[in-house]
Amino acid sequence: MVVRYTAVLLALLCLLFFSIHIQPWMPDDAFISFRYAENLTEGHGLVYNAGERVEGYTSFLWVILLAAGNRFGIDLVVFSKIMGIVFALGCIAVLFSAHRFIREIDYSISTAALFMMGSSGIFLPWGISGTEVTLFAFLILLSVLCYIKIKDSGDYRKFIILGLLCSLAMLTRPEGLLLSGTLVVYHSIAKRDFRSAAYLSAVIIFIYGPYFCWRYIYYGYPLPNTFYAKVGFNTSQVIRGIKYLMYNVTSFLLVLFPLMDPGAAYRWLKRYRGFVILPLVCGVYTIYIILIGGDSMPAFRFFVYIMPVICLLSAMFIALFGRRTMAFFIVAVLAFNITMWNFVYFIPHIKKSRVAEFGREVGTWLAANVPGDAVIATNTAGSIPYYSGLKTIDMLGLNDPHIAHRRIPEIGTGWPGHEKSDGDYVLSREPDLIQFGSSLGRKTPVFCGDYELFNNPEFRKKYVLKSIEMPSGNILHIYQRRDRPVLPEGGERGISVRLDRLAPTASMG
Repeated sequence: MVVRYTAVLLALLCLLFFSIHIQPWMPDDAFISFRYAENLTEGHGLVYNAGERVEGYTSFLWVILLAAGNRFGIDLVVFSKIMGIVFALGCIAVLFSAHRFIREIDYSISTAALFMMGSSGIFLPWGISGTEVTLFAFLILLSVLCYIKIKDSGDYRKFIILGLLCSLAMLTRPEGLLLSGTLVVYHSIAKRDFRSAAYLSAVIIFIYGPYFCWRYIYYGYPLPNTFYAKVGFNTSQVIRGIKYLMYNVTSFLLVLFPLMDPGAAYRWLKRYRGFVILPLVCGVYTIYIILIGGDSMPAFRFFVYIMPVICLLSAMFIALFGRRTMAFFIVAVLAFNITMWNFVYFIPHIKKSRVAEFGREVGTWLAANVPGDAVIATNTAGSIPYYSGLKTIDMLGLNDPHIAHRRIPEIGTGWPGHEKSDGDYVLSREPDLIQFGSSLGRKTPVFCGDYELFNNPEFRKKYVLKSIEMPSGNILHIYQRRDRPVLPEGGERGISVRLDRLAPTASMG
């Protein structure tokens, strides 16, 4: 019992330490959800810009939860962090109790899995990220364990509850369909219990079906706009997905190492044949991650969704070698994880990501100094629009259907989620402000859309660069329309830089 509660205490301490140490980091995408939630509570609907229907968020359930908090006057940044931590604790609690769902394992396996997950720099950042990551991981873990507990019961009423969990997962992220589909197909084939599978499917259709019809009518597309902005099926994208997997394996090596032993795999199947659903769910998600080309966020966000299941699977493998081997393995995993997130990758890498931090400063300054009817075109589609409140053209297309659906033959060769653009289209909308690069802006192009704009003679004729010193001393570089100067005079540095002195390149990023 001492070891079990020590594992819980260690996981909580690691979560607390990591959450404090990486402050004020949050991914910029979190603020996209905040903007949708705020617009919903203000009566504009689930929209990014008032009057424009585009599904630029990925998690419907997360946005609804945020909107509920905002309705009660709770600050969205604080509320999102609280919810993220709550669901991270939910993952810890469920994994701690895994042996109660799987009677064939004992508490030592649950404890080992908790040690692995609770000390990993892949899992720890996401509690305070402001995103739905820990919610989705919690729903996947709970759904899989509930299925294992009831799969042989023959009680269709329990499958109704499972269907509710699967539906919540699908409302959290579209990839929840992979979980639901895997459970239904596996149960139909492996158990030949078509009645229970039918009840499970019926509940999912009953809950998710009306939602899908609503969103298709409301937004006009079967998938979120974010999917179209990031995904294009080709060989380059698959290769990038494989690289993403390899980077994850390197950072998660010791936990994954037991799963690579063919001998252990044979022994695992012999002992735990009835729990093939565990590696099956992990395998299906891994294939999906490879096919869509991975992700651009730090700490391997996509693998966090299945990380609790992977840790449980790894602990079950190690248990085959005895308790002494498991004890040595856990100590090695702890040492490896703490080394990785302190000195090698996670904390140093995450703390360098300050897009949202700078975006908050820029957005707040714009809200105080720019007319409310101004329009900004930016690649920082989260924090700057959220804090400024300005109508925004998302130049990377997450919140713009035209850019998201533009065909890019080279997709898969660049940075995930930063490959689609249409400079001519952005220019045709005549934004008052255009910002290259990230949240503080750049004088010269960075992303593909920046280059398309910069190489356009009309842009060079109609816009002038402004370099403005923020209260913190940071310099904001932003382009302003010559015929509608919305930026205040004074405080600028180099405000009259001529565009023809900033030589563009032929590269498209």
